[in-house]
Amino acid sequence: MTEEDEEEVLKKRLMEEALDRKAKSTIQANNYNCSVKMAKFQMNKQSLIKQSNCKNCGKIFKTNSNSDLCFDCVKLGVK
Repeated sequence: MTEEDEEEVLKKRLMEEALDRKAKSTIQANNYNCSVKMAKFQMNKQSLIKQSNCKNCGKIFKTNSNSDLCFDCVKLGVK
């Protein structure tokens, strides 16, 4: 092998290694981005359950509906 052939082989090997490093770093960056996006989504997520006061008895209760009456008053049929 001549010096030129050795240089070409060395250049090819370095190019392949650089390509592998770039591919691995892209995969790691995508994994990081996915976890960060998921964390941001979880932080911005609002709960469906809210705390309300009953218009009839004044009881504080938690519900996921837009009702102004607690479950006991609804059960009694108070309007």
